[in-house]
Amino acid sequence: MGERFKQWSAKNRINKWWVMGAIATPVFLGMVWWSLLHDRSPQLDHGRLSHNERGTLGQPQRDTLVGGIGAIATAAGSVFLLLNFRTASRNIETANLSGADLSDANFSGADLISGDLSGANLSGADLSSANLSGADLSGANLSGADLNGALLRYANLTNADLRYANLSGADLKHANLSGADLNCTLLIDTNLSDANLNGALLFFINSREVLNLEPIQLEAKPSPFLCNAALPAYSSRPDVNPNRDCDRIPQLLSARYDISLKEAQEIVNEARQHQWD
Repeated sequence: MGERFKQWSAKNRINKWWVMGAIATPVFLGMVWWSLLHDRSPQLDHGRLSHNERGTLGQPQRDTLVGGIGAIATAAGSVFLLLNFRTASRNIETANLSGADLSDANFSGADLISGDLSGANLSGADLSSANLSGADLSGANLSGADLNGALLRYANLTNADLRYANLSGADLKHANLSGADLNCTLLIDTNLSDANLNGALLFFINSREVLNLEPIQLEAKPSPFLCNAALPAYSSRPDVNPNRDCDRIPQLLSARYDISLKEAQEIVNEARQHQWD
């Protein structure tokens, strides 16, 4: 837990293989065309044809061959360039989307390494299998977002709203979740190794199937707020009370979501009635 968070530098990557392919394919096909023109001329009885007759007979075939090879080269080059464009559109690495409204957007499998999504609205967005390593998601609204299998190593999720988000199979090693709201977040096989949970809201949450959640993460100061939290057996020592902060949750909910204290208390009371299997 004491290890300093890794500083991820922004890098703009260019897929050089697609670019090289887009250039090399037309050149290669042009070489083939040149070879065919010189080595595969029509098999005619040149002794019986005049020079003009041989040229007249060979021209249509030569024009057809040139047109066909040219069309193939153009099409192949276009395909490579199109694929390169589609790949680049999905590679939003180091993107600056701070404060953007991206509700319900589809970033499945996208490369958002070190991207700036601080304060962005990603409510309900599909970020499954996305690479968000080192990304800044501080203050982002990720409520209901699908982060199944996402890479979030060293990501900054300070004060992020992760209510009802799906973090199953996500890798949050060394992620900063301080102050994050994990109310009703799905955490099946989620890797929380060395994740910073200081002041995080672990309210009405089943974390029994998370990976690498150590007692020190629940006891570090400021400690996460626990209320009706089902903890894994290996991290739930007798002195870790999964309801230790239920009396403080209403004030936290009221301040964060601008709801009345009475309404917040009703939410907590209802949640506490649920019994984990």
